[in-house]
Amino acid sequence: MRRLSVVDSRTGEGGELLLTLRSPALGRECGVTLLTPDGWTPSRKYPLLYFFHGSSDVRSSVVERTALRSLAAKSDVLVALPDGGRMGFYTDWRVPDREGTVPKWETFHLGELLPLLEAEYGASDVRMAAGLSMGGYGALRYTMRHPGLFHAAASLSGFTHLTRRGTAALLGTLAVREGMRPGRIWGPRRYAAESWAANDPHLHAERFAGTEVYVAAGNGKRVPGEEFVAGMELVERFVRGMADDLVDTLRAAGAHVTTDLGPGIHFWTTFAREIDNLWPYVEKNLLSERP
Repeated sequence: MRRLSVVDSRTGEGGELLLTLRSPALGRECGVTLLTPDGWTPSRKYPLLYFFHGSSDVRSSVVERTALRSLAAKSDVLVALPDGGRMGFYTDWRVPDREGTVPKWETFHLGELLPLLEAEYGASDVRMAAGLSMGGYGALRYTMRHPGLFHAAASLSGFTHLTRRGTAALLGTLAVREGMRPGRIWGPRRYAAESWAANDPHLHAERFAGTEVYVAAGNGKRVPGEEFVAGMELVERFVRGMADDLVDTLRAAGAHVTTDLGPGIHFWTTFAREIDNLWPYVEKNLLSERP
C-alpha cells in the first residue's frame, strides 16, 4: 500500500518549513507549510492548529498577508497549512478536478498528513481546526464528520450553510471562475440534495456537542482604509447570513459558541483582523490542554 511521502523539505524566507509531498489520496504532489514556535524540535510534542486556506487561493497567501507566522512563533503551537485545492472544499471527490486526478482531500488531510505530522514533526493529539472562507467550511466539516478529533474549530468568514438559498449559485460562480463545471463536488444541487445536506454543518449541529466552536464574519461593509474588491462586499454579506444561521443552530443544540461578528468584506484586511482576534482563543483552547 502506497503511503504519503516527503519529496522535498526546505526552509522558507520567513523561517517556515515547506514540505513537498507525494499523496496517493490526491494522485499527485502537494504541499504543507509548517509554522513552528521558537525553539521547535520534532522530538517534542506541540498542540496542533490545522489552518485551511480559502477557494481560488493557495496556502502561502495566509502566511504572506496575515500575522499568522509571527503569532505562531511567539506561542507554543505548531501550525500546519496544507494545500486544499483552489476549489477542493475539503471533500473526497468522486470525479477528476481540473488537475486531472480524483482528489480525496479529506483522506489526504486526516488519513495521510495528520499521522505524518504526529510521527515526524512534533504534532500532539491536542488539535484545533480553523480556516478562512472555504477553509472555514473545511474546519467545520472535518469536525462535524470526526467528533472528538479536534478540541475546537473556527470558521473565519466561512461557508457554513451549504443548503441556504443562494449558496449553490454562489459556489457555481466560483467554480466557473476556476474553470470548472458547477456541481462537481457533491453533485448538482437540484439532483443531489441529500449529498449537499449530508455535508452541511448547519444541519448537523448536534455533532458539535463537546467541541468549542468559534464563528467570525464581517457584515459586507468596508472599514476605513479597507480595500475595494468588486463583489466581495456582497459575498461577505451572504457569509454573515450563513454565520448567523449556524450560530443560532449550534446554540439551540447546546454547543458552546464564541463569535466575532463585526464589519468588513470578504478579503484580506478583514481576514487578517479575524486571525488576530482568533489567536487568544487558539492559545486558550490548545495550550490549556497541552499534554
